[in-house]
Amino acid sequence: MRLSGSNKGFLVGAAIGTGMTARAAAQGGADLLLALNAGRYRVMGAPSISCMLPVADNNRVVMEFARAEILGRVELPVFFGACVFNPEHSLEALVAEVKASGFDGICNFPPATHLDGLMRDNLEAAGVGFQRELSLMRLARESGLQTCGYVRQVEEALLMADAGVNLVCINYGWNAGGVSGVPSRYTLEEAAEHARKVFEAVRRKHPKALCAVEGGPITTPEEAQRVAEISQADGYIGGSTIDRIPLEAAVAETTSAYKAVATLQRRIDSLKSEWLGDGHEYGLIGRSAAITDVVRMIRKVADSELSVLVTGENGTGKELVARAIHAGSPRSNKRMVAVNCAAIPRDLLESELFGHEAGAFTGAIKARLGRFEQAHGTTLLLDEIGDLELSLQAKLLRVLEDGTFERLGTNTPRRTNARILCATNRSLRGMVAAGTFREDLLYRLNAVEITLPPLRERIEDIPLLVRHMLPRIATEMNPRVREMDASAYRTLMRHNWPGNVRELRNVLERALIMCEQDVITSSDLPSLQAGALPAAEPAVATTPTAAMDSVTTVLEPASEKEWILDALRRNRFRRGETARELGLARKTLYNKMRRYGLG
Repeated sequence: MRLSGSNKGFLVGAAIGTGMTARAAAQGGADLLLALNAGRYRVMGAPSISCMLPVADNNRVVMEFARAEILGRVELPVFFGACVFNPEHSLEALVAEVKASGFDGICNFPPATHLDGLMRDNLEAAGVGFQRELSLMRLARESGLQTCGYVRQVEEALLMADAGVNLVCINYGWNAGGVSGVPSRYTLEEAAEHARKVFEAVRRKHPKALCAVEGGPITTPEEAQRVAEISQADGYIGGSTIDRIPLEAAVAETTSAYKAVATLQRRIDSLKSEWLGDGHEYGLIGRSAAITDVVRMIRKVADSELSVLVTGENGTGKELVARAIHAGSPRSNKRMVAVNCAAIPRDLLESELFGHEAGAFTGAIKARLGRFEQAHGTTLLLDEIGDLELSLQAKLLRVLEDGTFERLGTNTPRRTNARILCATNRSLRGMVAAGTFREDLLYRLNAVEITLPPLRERIEDIPLLVRHMLPRIATEMNPRVREMDASAYRTLMRHNWPGNVRELRNVLERALIMCEQDVITSSDLPSLQAGALPAAEPAVATTPTAAMDSVTTVLEPASEKEWILDALRRNRFRRGETARELGLARKTLYNKMRRYGLG
């Protein structure tokens, strides 16, 4: 679809930050998608306004998540949200990269029109303000890309139309629905009247230009309809009003509601079975790029005989991955054998693995098959392999090398063709360095290594996990509860999840016990409300620009303290590396650490 003045109906654009939301918006009837850094920050637990701060290379952030999650996965025009605030970035190179990556269009986001006063003056003086955004639009048009120009006032709208943009969009600023406590500078009636005047001026000069509205006081489809009726807008672009509840059904239904503003729009009847993600058949729920990569690796290695090492934090689902590999293998007709090396006393583990003969030790009344013999012709999972002592590591290495082993109490060799899968939450490489794990065994174990991401790195999957787990748990614990409201989802999305998916399940179980209604709310999650932290902080820039240095940080002190403390922890309190990661001068970092009592 190409945007043009001949389009009939009411255009709806979804300004989003995840592939899940993109697909849901498409299912709801959206006409175009805008991949914006503000949308990405929302799903990371930060407010949309974070996109204006010098804490990330905005264009890199947008390019990475759009390539991984959106491009090629939806059949809608996708617009790249381009930031021009860095004078060192070539607009020509940016436009070329956007086109080569497969985007259909480009828009100026975050726009200079979101700023005013000294901030706006500094941007314009540095040559990285609105005029540079106009240059970007012209270059994009010349390259064949579609364009959407964000504006605020009549003069800006006319300049964008003169530059040949396909869609002029008045952005009234942050929604009350997307950023708590940020009031709109317009009432709904004022916004509608302002849009009417702007669009009349644009259409007098450029009759075919499409005009749309976004943000500010517009937070519902009904409010969008009121503004559109007065201003004769051609469409509406929604960001936080569409995806502030990061749940596919809600996104799809909300998008569909906006689509119905001026035309009869079909409603969503049901979600397709694929909404849980590519790995749902294995119990690996999610659509994030991280979990999708894991599922892709499972499918690549399942049919082979390679040993696989599955690593990840406790509660991420390592055993699920092992069972998925077995289920996709030619050995799936036999039951997988699993043993937890950490759960069996060390003096019994050798017998557990290799078996024993009668009389091999006190109490060994009769011979016993070990797990390697039981797993002949199937798959053997050695969970918590890092807890295996060195003497048993040597015996395991022998099995891996030639398939032979001996039961306790005999020197007679036996053979097994079990396929070995191992799992651990420990750093085996660190253990090798410490001398507690054999290096040659590590090389044999990790012919393929699959690393499961922690839940905090794929928070966009939380709504899907909840929708998958909640009905099953509720059936046993509290059958009248079938869903969770938006406040509870926001609380879940802000939590850091040190216990990962296992912790999420425990939280749902406690919430079901606490819940006295038929819908779980944030009040049913007291433990998370008390200690909630942002699930992840935006990646930070290594080369902040001189223009953006003038932008004052608006994070609350507690949030900035946690932001710095998290970076210090990631860098093991090495201040130089922390300063580089945060894009701060060392002196600035030291001053902030002193201010917050961080040493």
